[in-house]
Amino acid sequence: MEKTKAKRMPTPKQRLAAKAVVENLSIDKPKTLGEVLENVSYGKISKQPSRILQSDGFKQALYDLGLTEELITTSLVEDIKEKPKARLGELKLGAEILGMVKREDETPKSQNNNTYNFIFSKEVQTEIVMIEEKIKQLLIKPKNN
Repeated sequence: MEKTKAKRMPTPKQRLAAKAVVENLSIDKPKTLGEVLENVSYGKISKQPSRILQSDGFKQALYDLGLTEELITTSLVEDIKEKPKARLGELKLGAEILGMVKREDETPKSQNNNTYNFIFSKEVQTEIVMIEEKIKQLLIKPKNN
């Protein structure tokens, strides 16, 4: 497998973030990625950690720390052959850091958060009120069994 490096050199902040993410995932009760990024001064962008985690500079910083996809896959094969399940937790953390799998505590956000406001004419507003009243009457009307 050919080693590939990211296209961009990491900034000092990306290096700090990579180190903080690796350290955070190695503790018993890790913080959310957003909290970790906020702690290394990423501010509002920490609400969208994927923007940082998927950046070339951040990936390069992980690579520089020695955390590569090749390391994960090689270790996994080695683990399966020699001592199954003994390092599963470590490998999962490494895979999470590399974005190979999603963390369980990250809830996917809706792709569409648009809000639309409509302004109706008086005639349409009157019709809407009448339709709403008919629906209410149908809902509260006793069923004949």
